[in-house]
Amino acid sequence: MILREYIRMEKLIHGREIPSDILYQMTSDNPDNEYMYYSESKGSLISIFDMHIHHFIRAYANQNKTDNNALQEKLSEIKKVLEVA
Repeated sequence: MILREYIRMEKLIHGREIPSDILYQMTSDNPDNEYMYYSESKGSLISIFDMHIHHFIRAYANQNKTDNNALQEKLSEIKKVLEVA
């Protein structure tokens, strides 16, 4: 099951509308970049709403790890500069 199907099920189960910004991105032929993910297996960008939930979770965790590593590298560089000053 893909993410968009889970979101539609959530609407039915909880009886709440899908937020308009999410609904727009979910139904758009050209979602904004932050709602796209580069699929290495497909070699192209795909909508996150077309991802199976376990793939989305792995991609999110991987991106989060990458972001944290980049942040740690920048902090390390700043510390080195401050130590020299």
